[in-house]
Amino acid sequence: MKTPLLITLALPCLLLASEPVIKIGSSEAEVLETLGKPVGNVQLRDRVLWLYPQGELTIEDGSVTAIDLMADEEFAQHQALLEEERAAWQKQQAALKAERISEGEAVKRDKLNSSSFAALPAKDRIDYWRTFQARYPEVDASDEIGASLASYQSEIKELESHERIAALEARLAEAEKETAAARLEAEKLRKEAEALRAQKNYGLRYYTDPTPVYRNYYYRPPRVIIHDGKVSVPPYYKQH
Repeated sequence: MKTPLLITLALPCLLLASEPVIKIGSSEAEVLETLGKPVGNVQLRDRVLWLYPQGELTIEDGSVTAIDLMADEEFAQHQALLEEERAAWQKQQAALKAERISEGEAVKRDKLNSSSFAALPAKDRIDYWRTFQARYPEVDASDEIGASLASYQSEIKELESHERIAALEARLAEAEKETAAARLEAEKLRKEAEALRAQKNYGLRYYTDPTPVYRNYYYRPPRVIIHDGKVSVPPYYKQH
């Protein structure tokens, strides 16, 4: 059985007429039934803005007081434009990512083949690879960071060993210095002892008395010589 053409043309009109329409004075329940829950709302003193992808509604005292919604055709065009912009952005990001990966891999190869970079301290290499990983997140540098950390730990152990050796050498030098000083002191004492023994065995001891002592000396009487009746006294006794 065929449907009359008039009835067929009238069906869309009946369907559109049956759909609820948001208008000034519509209640919150009617809005929720027609548009669903808003994606957000903004409280403005005595009224609230209900935000939707196609626009916003102003609700005051539980009913719609202002409508700022795009028409269905306009909203569809807007969504299509957003989709195009999103696709273009994703394409641009993919191109930037591929360029970043290519650049990062080239930089990584150069560093791994550089002898001057390999000669850097492990701490500097760790800092470089961490910065590299932050700049090129798509290029894995975990192995290089791990190797640099292992080398850094080895350098720390070697440095600690050198410090311990240096401390031992310093203590040894101090002990040698004290030993040399003791030898000099012993040699000095030995020489003094030898000099003292030589003085006791072969030398004479002289003592001085700091206190003056006055002693009385007695002289023999002068000897008188008589020659031809003359008396003569030796010159020494004449002086006394």
